[in-house]
Amino acid sequence: MQTQNSIGVISKVFTNKIVIEVSDTNKINYNYLGDLYICEGINSFVTIYKSLYQKFIYQIINLAEIEKPFDSLEDESKFHNKAYFEAIPIGEIKENSFRFGLSKFPMIGNEVYLTNTLDMNLIFKVEDNVPSLSLGLLASHEFFSPKFSIDKLLTNHMCILGNTGSGKSTTVRKLLNEIIYSTAEFQLNINSANFIIFDVHDEYDNLPNDFTTIADVLREISIPLDTLSPEDWINLVQPANAVQLPVLMNGLRLANLIENNESSICNWIKAYCALELYNNVQTEVVGKRTKIISLLQDINDHDIKSILKQYNSQYGNFIGANEQVFIETIKKYVSTQSNNDYENCKELIYSLIENSNSRVTHLRNLELGMELTFLFEESKGNTQARSYCLTLMTRISNLIASYSKSLFDNNETKINKFYEVCNFEKGFTLFKVSSLDDKDLLFFTSYVLKIIYNKQKEQRQSRVGANSLYHFIFDEAHKYITEGESDVLKSIKAFEQIAKEGRKFGVFMILASQRPGELSKTVLSQCNNFILHRIRSNVDLDQMRRSIPYISDSQLQRISYLTTGSALLVGEAFTVPMELIIKGEEYGNPSNTLLPSNVWSKVN
Repeated sequence: MQTQNSIGVISKVFTNKIVIEVSDTNKINYNYLGDLYICEGINSFVTIYKSLYQKFIYQIINLAEIEKPFDSLEDESKFHNKAYFEAIPIGEIKENSFRFGLSKFPMIGNEVYLTNTLDMNLIFKVEDNVPSLSLGLLASHEFFSPKFSIDKLLTNHMCILGNTGSGKSTTVRKLLNEIIYSTAEFQLNINSANFIIFDVHDEYDNLPNDFTTIADVLREISIPLDTLSPEDWINLVQPANAVQLPVLMNGLRLANLIENNESSICNWIKAYCALELYNNVQTEVVGKRTKIISLLQDINDHDIKSILKQYNSQYGNFIGANEQVFIETIKKYVSTQSNNDYENCKELIYSLIENSNSRVTHLRNLELGMELTFLFEESKGNTQARSYCLTLMTRISNLIASYSKSLFDNNETKINKFYEVCNFEKGFTLFKVSSLDDKDLLFFTSYVLKIIYNKQKEQRQSRVGANSLYHFIFDEAHKYITEGESDVLKSIKAFEQIAKEGRKFGVFMILASQRPGELSKTVLSQCNNFILHRIRSNVDLDQMRRSIPYISDSQLQRISYLTTGSALLVGEAFTVPMELIIKGEEYGNPSNTLLPSNVWSKVN
């Protein structure tokens, strides 16, 4: 047991802290057994010896100085200063093993020492023969670089949080490169690691080519539309919940029917809707005629074309018996094409929609399916459906204009490239998604996530195939993994499901975000490891207070004042909460803001 170099004695003991009385601050730095011990104040570790085999480890969180009268009777009128340190419990060392948390507490009058090097090594010890990595130096002990077990760090979901410019991206790059070095040291194959990165700002291009597959999402790959689930379509189109969602689902099913039955079903449904409009919908007759003509003019049927010539363009009606001929002609055509009596076609359309699915191979067919849906609704007298879905149709039109020749191009080479990339044959797969907006980021990230999750789930349940792990890195996660507070419907179900169940199927998420207050509370609450850079927003800090069980109020307050590159690490993978200085600039330039003084041209 150490018997000298005490920095002070305990004057108060609480369950959550102790107060250390330091009589002389000039004597708290010392040399012991050849090692120099310097108290850096806040964040420094201190030790209280319970016995020869048991020690309590605390961490200083507060410093104060108070005037106290001298004890000597001769100097009653004189005062001197005493320092007081507050420290929080970290854990205990017993039989050369560190354990986080305390079951017993020190006593008033116990002497306090700076934690020595041997004990520091015990606190941050990693099991022998376990791959480990280092992210930086302890802020309070810059000579000490703690290591973390890869097995503990990468078997939980993780959040890397911090305001822009605080060092998040540098930390992610440092983490990935340290993993490469660690696997090489322990002779592990990094190409079996399966890290999937969604690069929003083109910040991860520096990963070694030997271990990295890079895919520019809008230029090099294409997703087959017929692989999209209803949840994918919701994320892609983002309908409003009340009216637009059922219209979208019916439009997808009708588009599927069109693709499977070519043009015949489309034509007879148009003809059916045209006659229903003529018989049942009360509106201005010339406008009604124009609508009906537009539905029937492309139908290649001699009788229909012939009777349409009798549809008066000036008055919008038929003369004499021509009206009955028109009705009978349309009924005959519909019955012939549908193989059903006209009077049963309404129920037939309902049945066809119900028994169809949402698989579509061309965006143009979705547009046509939506049009049939509106026509069917209008034929029933629902004239508002189309106007309620204007934003939905604008979104579909934008998808056709933006992605028909890129993300949803039916180019076989690009589709094969997508499947090739999704084999994940290298350690890192980098999807460059800087050209996607936030809505499309939600679609693409959740789509790829589900592919892997379903594959892993199937293999684990059938016990077929080799075991594998996948780690998804979601850059700028607050852009798409958010709470559903708006009236626009989107689905983060895949993220929430994997946050809760992914661990048992070997699928893990690493979220990097500057706005934790906007992240899904479900996903955030399932993360067990946190690397926290500087955050100053009270909304974000409050969300972290509610979602992170490992963090105290004093640590939260400290986060607001962290320097760029510093981070607080808390969670299952870290034996104690710790503040690190992370140096990773060699793996890529940090996100610097362009300075006007460097950009603006000088006067000639």
